[in-house]
Amino acid sequence: MTETTTPSSAEADAPAAVPTEEASVAAAFEPTELSIRSMLEAGVHFGHQTDRWNPLMRPFIFGARNGTHILDLDQTLPLFRSGLDYIREVTAEGGHVLFVGTKRQASQYIEDQAKRAGQYYVNKRWLGGMMTNWKTVKKSIETYKGQLEILADEERKAEFSKKELARITRLSEKYAKSLEGIKDMSRLPSAIFVIDVVNEGIAISEAKRLGIPVIGVVDTNCDPRNIDFVVPGNDDASRAIDLYCKCIADACIEGASAHQDKILERERDRPVSAEEKVAKVGGRRVVEITQPPRRGRGSSGGGPGGSGRTQSAGGWSDDKDKKGEAPGPSTDETKG
Repeated sequence: MTETTTPSSAEADAPAAVPTEEASVAAAFEPTELSIRSMLEAGVHFGHQTDRWNPLMRPFIFGARNGTHILDLDQTLPLFRSGLDYIREVTAEGGHVLFVGTKRQASQYIEDQAKRAGQYYVNKRWLGGMMTNWKTVKKSIETYKGQLEILADEERKAEFSKKELARITRLSEKYAKSLEGIKDMSRLPSAIFVIDVVNEGIAISEAKRLGIPVIGVVDTNCDPRNIDFVVPGNDDASRAIDLYCKCIADACIEGASAHQDKILERERDRPVSAEEKVAKVGGRRVVEITQPPRRGRGSSGGGPGGSGRTQSAGGWSDDKDKKGEAPGPSTDETKG
């Protein structure tokens, strides 16, 4: 019979170690490991039942077990990494990625990871024409922003009656379901990441029409033909969805960091103008003003603006007398 040891009273009373805020922040920004093992632990390899499959997914299926298809993770890993590399390239060039996942299991993960990466998201409802009719959607976004400003300002709220405020609140809640994640999006995204390509068929068709690349998680019951970067995997398990979203968010953060480095390097290499040098010194600039001296009253008048006459002790005389020209004959000589 083995001996069992019981913890001492001091050890039992000791509080559990609580992670500090710095540790939690560091863990949030630590890149997620992507490997065969991590995907197995998340259940990425589980597909749908064998009677609910799409024959176009046959190349990505490893086999079946207990009536459920098993996906080939040896194909999923390189395909997913290819999609992540493209995300890094897009964000490194200053582009943005739209996270799309409106199903219940994916909604919260889509929102959290998109916010962490500083990207846009749609996690409640996809409006028809959200990308193909962007001008109209942009007007709705401006209306939604105006409603939020009214509700956030107590002075402006006082200008409306209770009935009007209730109507504005209802409208803002309605807009929030579809526009909250894209209210700061000024232009169409450079790429979209989709969880469950069957459920988000409208978003994928709009992206294909506009030529926007799609990175999609494709389960065994999906059609992979309209997806630019196919990621064969389970699109229902929460742990698998969390893994996909974290990896995409990490790729966005890495690309955005590379974009900032490019901007800083470009700023260092750019020649500095004279105004910027003055601003760096402290805003003071010494300017030398050069202009011709003022002409005095006794100066020669032969130049521009002069009268052509000078003053001497004997009175006023013309310049031609100074040049040695012979004076004309006097009146006495002409009489003689």
